Amino acid sequence: MIHLYGVVEELAELPPAVVGVDEGPLERHRVEGLELIVSRTVERNDVTQAAVLSHANVVEELMARSGAVLPARFGHTFTDEQELAAAVKTKASELARGLKLVRGCLEFGLRALSGDRASQNTPGEPSGRDYMRTRLAEEKARQRLAEELHEPLARLSRASTRFGGASPDLLQAAYLVPRRDVAAFGDEVRRLEAAHADLTIVCTGPWPPYTFAANGEGEA
Repeated sequence: MIHLYGVVEELAELPPAVVGVDEGPLERHRVEGLELIVSRTVERNDVTQAAVLSHANVVEELMARSGAVLPARFGHTFTDEQELAAAVKTKASELARGLKLVRGCLEFGLRALSGDRASQNTPGEPSGRDYMRTRLAEEKARQRLAEELHEPLARLSRASTRFGGASPDLLQAAYLVPRRDVAAFGDEVRRLEAAHADLTIVCTGPWPPYTFAANGEGEA
């Protein structure tokens, strides 16, 4: 089996003394002009903590030594070189576009949690219409606040994406930040924290750009 770590650019040499999943040595393969970093495994890898950490360590080492890394999430395995090459050929343009997008960038995550809770019914048993108006006003206020947090960070990013779903978070997002703007991004996070002391704002990173590696595109 062949385990894929990612697509790299401007990698002078493989990280010394770094082995992959199952302690397999790292290898370089070139397909359609793209350089892939892989290792050999005996069989398809189970999702164990050791295997996931080994994969993450390789990606981190590649980030430190490459001009750009489009990381693969854990679990991208192929039976042989032919299957790997076939898979890459079908997405070569997409992968090249993704590599260009993440070049010179790091990923940061941000969560903003509000301590506010939906207001309780007021005395006097308001009508259903009043209740819905209140809820609508609360939701609009949350959306405005989320935009107020998101927009200045997005302006410092090459790409960004917001996560929705059933999360109670006011804002949950990922930002692809050029290395030259990392300090300014951190300053902006601290400014937002000071301006919104009633919120819990958690910024994580820097990370390899996993979020933006899926399809080579991000939402502005």
